[in-house]
Amino acid sequence: MTAAGDLVDAAYAAIQEETGLATELSTAGGTSDGRFIAPTGAQVVELGPVNATIHKIDERVKADDLDTLSSIYERILNKLLK
Repeated sequence: MTAAGDLVDAAYAAIQEETGLATELSTAGGTSDGRFIAPTGAQVVELGPVNATIHKIDERVKADDLDTLSSIYERILNKLLK
């Protein structure tokens, strides 16, 4: 699991500001390539839409969720580039 740092802090703040939700570090979301990168000391944040149909026939997400996610990504970038 990635420890706190600039990227993680920016993601926490952006999610809170955009959705009003408090977040927590978790690896409960499944497997990913991030598990191989994090041990190198790099910060890893995996953030995407809720997707109950992922990797299934007719995979789909809510369009509103993509808008929210886009806004979160933008906030993260703004925080990191200041």
